[in-house]
Amino acid sequence: MNSTYSIHQDPTAPTVGQVLGRLPDLVNDDGTLGLIMELSGKLQTTLEVDTLIELFAQVIQEQFQYDTISYRTLDSETFQLGEQAGRNKLVYNLKVLDSELGTVLITRQKRFDKGEIAQIENLLAALLYPLRNALLYRAALRCAFFDSLTGVKNRTAFDSNFRRDMEINRRNLTDLAIIVLDIDFFKRFNDRYGHAVGDLVLSQVAKTVEQTIRGSDALYRVGGEEFVVVLNATDLKGAKLLAERIRERVAALNIEGLKSAKVTLSLGVSLMSEDDLPQTLFERADQALYQAKRSGRDQVVAA
Repeated sequence: MNSTYSIHQDPTAPTVGQVLGRLPDLVNDDGTLGLIMELSGKLQTTLEVDTLIELFAQVIQEQFQYDTISYRTLDSETFQLGEQAGRNKLVYNLKVLDSELGTVLITRQKRFDKGEIAQIENLLAALLYPLRNALLYRAALRCAFFDSLTGVKNRTAFDSNFRRDMEINRRNLTDLAIIVLDIDFFKRFNDRYGHAVGDLVLSQVAKTVEQTIRGSDALYRVGGEEFVVVLNATDLKGAKLLAERIRERVAALNIEGLKSAKVTLSLGVSLMSEDDLPQTLFERADQALYQAKRSGRDQVVAA
């Protein structure tokens, strides 16, 4: 039989945050307070959400057996340890003051007893504030390094990462190529259909490019309608093939609100040379992009 324990965030039910108020009442006889203090110290060492969950799970595992521990953020991103979920579950909706932090789920085959549940809640109290801080840190990084409209990395992230990517590929003796792409006649979409449709075009193009490139590649929005794809361990032939695939998939898009109008791209491709700097490699690909535009648009040019 499946047993589910849940702490809800409503005015009439206790919250995990209320456990904090019980800390002064905890005694050292069973080691609970010492365990909480030990966990708190560990959790203060990181602002990475996955590391926090791992540290929390390690302490839980030292106290009793479980099958899975998972944490789910408000935007449904999930961090899980363990693969085979047990039939008995503890579900905790985490909250600090008015801030919802997501949900922790702990499962195992054996039923949880009252003592175990109380200990888990005490340990969750130590997790709350470090988790809130980690989520705030992630949100700040996302604002700094991700484009709010398309969700892809922005120019700041590109400037920060591009030199590092070049150095890594040089050290590994692997090729690195970049694609600079621009939406053809983008101003016409804004002027004719409105900025809402223009924003939709940008979002759909970014989504299509992300779905086309590999997980080891990176997409950046570096200007209004200009994007860069950094291709790790990729030679010029492979980069040209990928650029052509991107061009074809974007040209095949049917975007709501554009009626019969089609979205096309001009793309410039360049391969890192031995003496390239980030600026010279980008400029060479950018010049190839403008050559594609001068040659009629909706095409790929390599330089």
